[in-house]
Amino acid sequence: METLLLKVKRFLREAGVRPRRRLGQSFMVDRGLLERLAEYGEVSSCDRVLEVGAGLGFLTEILAEKAGEVLAVEADFKLYRLLERKFRGKGNVKLFHGDFLKLRLEGLYDKVVSNPPYSISSPLIFRLAESPVKLAVLTLQREFAERLIARPGTAAYGRLTVMAYYWAEVEVLETVGKEAFYPPPKVESMVVRFKPRVKPPFKVEDYKFFSEVVKLLFTQRRRKLSRALQTLAKLKPELGLAKPFTGIPYLERRVFTLSPEEFAEVANVLWGLKTG
Repeated sequence: METLLLKVKRFLREAGVRPRRRLGQSFMVDRGLLERLAEYGEVSSCDRVLEVGAGLGFLTEILAEKAGEVLAVEADFKLYRLLERKFRGKGNVKLFHGDFLKLRLEGLYDKVVSNPPYSISSPLIFRLAESPVKLAVLTLQREFAERLIARPGTAAYGRLTVMAYYWAEVEVLETVGKEAFYPPPKVESMVVRFKPRVKPPFKVEDYKFFSEVVKLLFTQRRRKLSRALQTLAKLKPELGLAKPFTGIPYLERRVFTLSPEEFAEVANVLWGLKTG
């Protein structure tokens, strides 16, 4: 019986595709893991599932057996043509060729189950955070996944941690070894599930402003907040900030030690100064 690894190698030969390590192009060859991804996504016939980076379509097949509809996105044209042949006549699979970040598919899907290219992990998650999704299951580079669940004050803690926490409950489901892919990547991976929150864990006066403040402050992550705000005042003079920053909490704390809730407190005070 032909293993999934042998199938992947054969399909790549037939498509004339040589995996490009520079682009992080690896293909999952663990069928059990592919099936678990669909299970983690709790995929049912009621769901419209987005798959970013459909590759050779093995996960697409599993999703199509369970979902009402699968939207499969693939940027590599040779792989896209292979997917066209593979799913010709499969009514509940819709194929899209291109860079997902440049496509406008919001509102067409309600769940995401994907092995996305690691190079787009961060912008992909920020895009999903602004989409009306019920659940997302992604295979991500281990180092990146650990940033999503990092604790304040640690090296991995950053803007991504804060914004992911605001958007969703984040859960690491399993660690994936290099042998689960062909060609084997240089790093381990993790399967991460995002359950978007019905209600945010804390109040922000203006989401876009909060996001911008977090982004700017983390450019000076090891400075005390008071020093970081001085720089912020120069970068954003329209905020009207000036020492001694009266009313702003945590001035003597270093930026990377602030919890997501504390970032919200700071941003809300700054918003009040801006609009007051």
